[in-house]
Amino acid sequence: MSFEDQLQQSQIMLRLVMDSIPQFIFWKDQYGLYLGCNKNFAQKIGIASPEWIVGKTDELLLANQSVSIEFLKFFSHFPLPNSAEYHRIECLICQDNTLLWLDINRIPLYDNQGQIVGSLCHFEDITERKRVEEKLRQSAKILENSTEAIVITDAKIQIISVNKSFTQITGYSEVEVLGKTPAQVLKSGKHPTGFYDSMWQSIVEMGYWEGEIWNRRKNGELYPEWLHIMAIKDEDEQRVTHYLAIFSDMTHHKQTEQRLMYLSHYDSLTGLPNRTLFHDRVGRALQRAQPHNKLVAVMFLDLDRFKYINDTWGHAVGDLLLIKVAERLSDIINETDTVARFGGDDFTIVLENINNEEEVACIAQKILEMMLTPFDLNEHETFMTTSIGISLYPNDASDVETLLKNADAAMYRAKESGKNNYQFFTPQMNASTHQRLLLETQLRHALDRDELTLYYQPQIHLASGRIIGTEVLLRWQHPKMGNVSPQIFIPLAEETGLIIAIGEWVLYQACLQHQKWRTSGHPILRIAVNLSSRQFKQDNLVKEIVRTLENTYMDPNLLELGINRKYAHARCG
Repeated sequence: MSFEDQLQQSQIMLRLVMDSIPQFIFWKDQYGLYLGCNKNFAQKIGIASPEWIVGKTDELLLANQSVSIEFLKFFSHFPLPNSAEYHRIECLICQDNTLLWLDINRIPLYDNQGQIVGSLCHFEDITERKRVEEKLRQSAKILENSTEAIVITDAKIQIISVNKSFTQITGYSEVEVLGKTPAQVLKSGKHPTGFYDSMWQSIVEMGYWEGEIWNRRKNGELYPEWLHIMAIKDEDEQRVTHYLAIFSDMTHHKQTEQRLMYLSHYDSLTGLPNRTLFHDRVGRALQRAQPHNKLVAVMFLDLDRFKYINDTWGHAVGDLLLIKVAERLSDIINETDTVARFGGDDFTIVLENINNEEEVACIAQKILEMMLTPFDLNEHETFMTTSIGISLYPNDASDVETLLKNADAAMYRAKESGKNNYQFFTPQMNASTHQRLLLETQLRHALDRDELTLYYQPQIHLASGRIIGTEVLLRWQHPKMGNVSPQIFIPLAEETGLIIAIGEWVLYQACLQHQKWRTSGHPILRIAVNLSSRQFKQDNLVKEIVRTLENTYMDPNLLELGINRKYAHARCG
């Protein structure tokens, strides 16, 4: 083969090598003229073949309409070659505003005498690599700044990476856990083996598992977490390459959950079970008692005169009294029994394993005696009594609601019997309670139906026998029940609060009647009106009296206001 043939063969081989290289390559002489390029570069700048570029300058190429100007213009700013090699990563903004990242290398070309005769430039489009790097960088940033702990293991479940939140939650640094399995450092010992078997079965079959799990911190503290585990597989063989675990600390959530659960079942003031939990405790007590033919007792307690203490010394003192009553009641009953605050100044007790009524009566008597010990309420000291109603399972009822209703009825009988005593439920009490509710309903309509009437009882001077005044007496004439005794309806009006409206009506009608007598020429007499204890506790009592006097033109000097003797004694005491 001739020298020319060998040279031609070498040039062909060089061309094949250059065109097979995936990078973009061109070379220039020392004056900036293109000596050649590979096929990839020619396609990139938009020319037909690599041979076309030979002998051209950047200016000539830029003048060609078919050439990719933005790309070529970037390389036209390269300085002429010198002895230094050149390596840079550049970003090119294309006409469509997309980014083109290039990894550029330029090396000088030397002749046999060591003189620079040109340069070779090869560069690579690394846009995709940059995109992946940016995505990885963002993922790493998200991973590191995530509030959730993230753990990555290899296929053998050995930890290869954790984030900052993992350290904050568990107390372990990354160095301390690398190469170990999560179970080696975190396992709490709280779950049975079957729990973990089920978890890994889900991961193997479905590729993930999610749920609540207890783990252990570095300091030994157990804590709950919400854990999500995913198996990461390769795209080709679908074999597991990694496991990704993401979890969050549920300690605060659990504490909040427990607090809400506590508040829904316990009284926030006394710490005793509330009405909801008491219902549940009674129901369970009935279930336990049934197979053994045992009695269950339900007590309903109402503090006597509690409202008076609340109104006189304020709610803070009233709350303190409730707390101290709760403490004393808790000291009396057994651990198997329950005392609850049912609401307001009402307490309830359920007693289990009762053999007879005498046992219940003994406990009730202890409660009455316990209440007689004075209560120290900071700056105040007071004596308290309570009225107790008792119902028994199965004698009085077989369900929770009826037992409570019957105990409540017995408690009202205890109050009617002078307070500071206990009463066992009898069937007649329900009839009495029903009658009382009916009476209350009718009393609420009595004013509107003009069923209330005032009678005026003369007040006589004993020495002279003269009439010196009149006392107003209230009577209730019901169309069906007839004349209802004041001893029945006035205490009921006091208890329900109806006495306020009734009292205002009595005062107005009495003053109005007095003026009618006066204008009719009757002798001018004093008129006495009794006020209830509830009226005396009203802040606007004086204003209400003044308004009534003004509206009826009543002489204030002729009005005498009376107070209930029992209330007066209580105030003085």
